[in-house]
Amino acid sequence: MDLTIPTALKTLSASGSAAKSISSWWSRSKGDSRALIGELKNNLLYLDLVANDGVPLADVVDKISNDEFQRLSKDGFNFNKLKKGKIPKYNSLKGTDLEKWGGKETEQLIFSIYEKINEIVIKFPHVGDNKKYRWGVRVNNIRKRVWLLLRHVSD
Repeated sequence: MDLTIPTALKTLSASGSAAKSISSWWSRSKGDSRALIGELKNNLLYLDLVANDGVPLADVVDKISNDEFQRLSKDGFNFNKLKKGKIPKYNSLKGTDLEKWGGKETEQLIFSIYEKINEIVIKFPHVGDNKKYRWGVRVNNIRKRVWLLLRHVSD
């Protein structure tokens, strides 16, 4: 599957680079932020196995988690604490599916990432064989959004 990656995210898309970036972010964080970033890191590693190593989604879907996100949402956590300020309108995102994220809050991107993760966790066990869901595309869309989040928090 061909994956078009905007220039603003090219470095992060390299094998291992996103994992290193998220590990660095995790080590600088504390408390609830650290718990969420750790969960995001694990989810990204599982999705990378599917996208890069040919591991079937069925083998990892039960390991993908949204527990910390759900807990923090329930507790009223301010997800904008992860990075203050709006997502920049990176020039290299123009004309891509990520262009719409420029000018939005960090919280909106986090919610979108977890909405897509939750959709996989709920639907895949029941309709995983259905070709109309294009699971590989869905996995890559989540990965690109996580890369955008990493790019944003590293600015």
